[in-house]
Amino acid sequence: MAEKPAILAIDFQEAIARPSSPKDPRHKVLAASQAVIRQARLASVPVIFTQTLRRSDHKGAITAKTDRDKRQPPSSTPKDLGEILPELGPLPQDIVIPKYQWSPFYATPLEMFLSRLHITTILLMGIATNLAVESTARDAYDRNYHCIAIADTMMGTTPEEHRFSLTYVFPRISQVMTSTAAISWLVAKH
Repeated sequence: MAEKPAILAIDFQEAIARPSSPKDPRHKVLAASQAVIRQARLASVPVIFTQTLRRSDHKGAITAKTDRDKRQPPSSTPKDLGEILPELGPLPQDIVIPKYQWSPFYATPLEMFLSRLHITTILLMGIATNLAVESTARDAYDRNYHCIAIADTMMGTTPEEHRFSLTYVFPRISQVMTSTAAISWLVAKH
């Protein structure tokens, strides 16, 4: 069976992915992501964006207690995470999946779109590597999708957590490539 890929761009929203200074590492992440998305569109590979939403009344929010609650102050992330960065998309042909948890496989129409498009391979990019992207990769692996984690199109909550995910987690559940290698892969496949 031939591989049928799709790009899954996770949480490239204003409050998460917009660089805040000229030296912000998100500039490099966005440039690499733009290059991969551009090649995917040239090859007619579907581009799927996720958009994390939060309800103002907190209905549906996870309330489970974690050790993080004891170690760190509550997240300063605003309740409105904003729109997807316009320099990435979405374009009219792209798919946007709203989500309320880290993984877009949880209680969203993602699986329906992947099934109807006959997708077998998911190229992953997004923020944060060690949270939403890793959760998505684990769920995709459990569903037997071939995943390609594009390392330089991701950024973790810290550089250490990013490296840990790419070094110890992603190699067990996906292939890990650079954006240059992923673009070459897309060109070879299409």
